[in-house]
Parts: sequence; C-alpha cells; structure tokens
Amino acid sequence: LFFHCPFAGATWSRFCGRYLASPPASLAEVVLLCQRLPGPHASRAVTVLKLLNQVIIYNLWRERNARIFTSVSSSEEPFFRVVDRAMRDRLLSLSRPSSSAPHPSLLELYFWFLSPFS
Repeated sequence: LFFHCPFAGATWSRFCGRYLASPPASLAEVVLLCQRLPGPHASRAVTVLKLLNQVIIYNLWRERNARIFTSVSSSEEPFFRVVDRAMRDRLLSLSRPSSSAPHPSLLELYFWFLSPFS
C-alpha cells in the first residue's frame, strides 16, 4: 500500500530529489538509505527523510480510509500539497539551530533534499 500502489508511487516520485533517485520500493529501502546518507549534514538529512517517510505514510493511510469509508478521494496534486504543507509545518515547529550555527535549518535541508541532484 505505502510503496507499490500507483498513487503511493506518484507521491514518492514527487518527493524524490537529491537523495532519492527513484521511489523506494519498501520501508527496508528507506531504512537502508537513512543508514547510508552521505554529506556533512547527514544526521539532519536523516531527520528530514524519516519525517518525510512518516508524513507520506500517515497521509496515504488517511487517504485510503477516506476512500474506503467516506467515498471521498483526493487527486494527486492536492495530496502533494497536503504532504508538503505537513512537512513544512512540522519542520518549522522543530528546534532551530542558533543563528551562529554552521548548519542549515531542517526546512532548508528539506528544500535542498527535494532539489534534483545535478
């Protein structure tokens, strides 16, 4: 449900970027990616990836329940906006490094995470 249905695949594809060249096929693949993230801010990037995983799975479950129990469904674009808004809100609510800290905020890492690798 969370990785193989077309709606889930489209969602993961939308949020693939610098660290995810293609949508993950399983939760085990996400865990493996978290263990192998490269870069100077890897631990903070893992936080963003874990949160993204949680937000996508939670919202896919809600979408599934809405479709089954209320016969109401979202199209992909509104669903992407819900996931993106939840990510931004949650990342903004987490503690921020002090202004003199050398690392980017989690929200900045999220934007960087989504950007295509070049």
